[in-house]
Amino acid sequence: MTAKIKIGILGYGNSGKFLSNKILNDAKYADQFELVFVWNRTTANFDETLPTRLQQSGDLAAVLQSHKVDLVVEVCHPAVIKNYGSQILQQANLYIASVTALANAEIENSLRKAATQHCVYIPSGAAWGVHDVQKMAAANSIEALHITMQFNADALKLNEPLNQQLLNFIEDVDNNTALTLYHGPIRALAQLAPNNVNTMTCLALAANTIGLDKATGTLIAQKEHDAHLIDIEVTGQNGFMVTTQRYNPAKKGAVSGAETYHSFLSSLVNAKGGGSGFSFC
Repeated sequence: MTAKIKIGILGYGNSGKFLSNKILNDAKYADQFELVFVWNRTTANFDETLPTRLQQSGDLAAVLQSHKVDLVVEVCHPAVIKNYGSQILQQANLYIASVTALANAEIENSLRKAATQHCVYIPSGAAWGVHDVQKMAAANSIEALHITMQFNADALKLNEPLNQQLLNFIEDVDNNTALTLYHGPIRALAQLAPNNVNTMTCLALAANTIGLDKATGTLIAQKEHDAHLIDIEVTGQNGFMVTTQRYNPAKKGAVSGAETYHSFLSSLVNAKGGGSGFSFC
């Protein structure tokens, strides 16, 4: 019998709750994983569905030192990767849901240097076709990559100067015309919308011959759909082009759509055998 993978989860928002519940209560995943701890910045999010013995908060460095796991699963915030990613990789593999953290070149480089004995797993999430993009990059055949993401305005969590534009749009109740907040390189957008453009960042990382500075993204706020709409355009050589559209229903104000949680879970099952370095799952 294969030994269970010991897991620590960072973050107990919607994604953390979903993954924890599956590991604890679904035999399919309980047979593969052992949940050792769930850390959250504060105790406010914890509920009765998570056993008290698993609940951890406060000093994350101390929690990591006192719990031995095979894989740390981050589903909380890019700042956690920035502050603790290298430490985690000294003792365990690291699954990063907040992929926008890697749009910071300094963070990406530090994790690549730290991932010599353990692996950084990057879940494809809503990045439809990420492995196909990776294959094209390996063949050096990608000429352009553009991703358009549309969110209900209430689901966006932005930094300035985009945040004020968004607030003005939301307060203008008579305006139902979609608002384009950004169009340009994905690296810069990832700093402005770190909670919303993980899909763009993941695809740009997969298309490493184009990269975060040449791959482009468009971020649109709208009031029509309670859903996340993602259009992916990959341009290759000799007129080759692939376009896909993904419509992911989401509760009003939710950063992640319903299907994304299942995608994260599927990626978690595939987060193994990577050895060292970066691996998409």
